[in-house]
Amino acid sequence: MIVVKLKDLLINWLREPLVHFLIIGTLLFGLYSVLNSTTAEASQGNTIEVSAQTIDKLERNWKRQWRTEPSDKQLQALIDNYIREEVLYREALALGLDQEDIIIRRRLVQEMEFLSRNMASQVEPTTAKLQAHLEEHPDAYRVPTRIAFTHIYFSEDRRRTEAENDAAEVLATLKTTANPPQKTSNLGDPFMLQFQYPLKSQAEIGRLFGKGFAQALFDLQPGGWQGPIESSYGFHLVKIQKRVESYLPELAEVQKQVLQDWLQARRQDAEKSSYQKLREHYNIKIDQNALAARAV
Repeated sequence: MIVVKLKDLLINWLREPLVHFLIIGTLLFGLYSVLNSTTAEASQGNTIEVSAQTIDKLERNWKRQWRTEPSDKQLQALIDNYIREEVLYREALALGLDQEDIIIRRRLVQEMEFLSRNMASQVEPTTAKLQAHLEEHPDAYRVPTRIAFTHIYFSEDRRRTEAENDAAEVLATLKTTANPPQKTSNLGDPFMLQFQYPLKSQAEIGRLFGKGFAQALFDLQPGGWQGPIESSYGFHLVKIQKRVESYLPELAEVQKQVLQDWLQARRQDAEKSSYQKLREHYNIKIDQNALAARAV
C-alpha cells in the first residue's frame, strides 16, 4: 500500500512543469560545462605557467609603482593575483564573454593601433629628414611677428565719455614735451594688468586686450607715443619699443618640436598602412539594400 502511494506521488511529481524545467536545465548546464571545458583545454590547456619572465615583469611593475623591491610575501601576492586573473580570463574566454562586447572590442582595436604606432617609433630620423619636414611644413614652425610695447591707460569707468579725449590731450602733451616723466603710466589710470610688455604675438596680445586692440597695435611702427587705441578695458596710448617680423627658424631652434611632429606623422602613416595591409586579407561585404532602404 505504501509502495503504491509512493509510486503515485512520484508520478505526480514528475508531471510538474517546474520539475521538467529543472531537469532539462541541469542537463543543459552539464553539457555546456563539458563542451566549454573541452574547448578551453583544447585551445589553451589547463596549465598556467608562471615563468621567470612573468615573475620579472611582476617585479618590475611593482618597482615602477612603489620605487622599491617587493618582499617575498608581496611577490607571492603578486603571483597569486596573476594566477587568479589568468584563471578568470581563460574561463571568461571559454564562456564567450569577449564576444560582442563593445569595450573589449575597442580595447583590442587600440592595442592593434598601438602596435603599429610603436613599431614606427623605433626609427630615429636623420637630421636631413627633420630638415625636410621643417621645409615641407613651414607654417607649423614659423615664428609670428612680435611686438614689445608700453602703454598708458584711460579708464572709461572713471572718466566716462571723456576717456578718449583725455587720452588725446595727454598724447598732445607728450609730443610737445622735451623731457616726459619717466613713469608715464602715472599720466593715466591704474591698470589691472601690466604697463610694460615684452615681445608678444598678435594672438597673445589679443587674448589680453581684445582682437581689435591687437590689430590696431600691429598696424603701428616703432617710434613715439601713438593712439588712442580702444581695448576691452578702455583707451590706451601706446609706444612700440621693438618689432620683430615673422621668420622661419633654423632647425636647431625647433628641433625638439619637429622631431615630435615627425614621429607623430610617421605613426599615423604606419597605422594607415598597417590597416590597409590587414584589410586586404578580408572580403568585405556591405548590405547595400539595407543602406538603400535607409535613404528612402
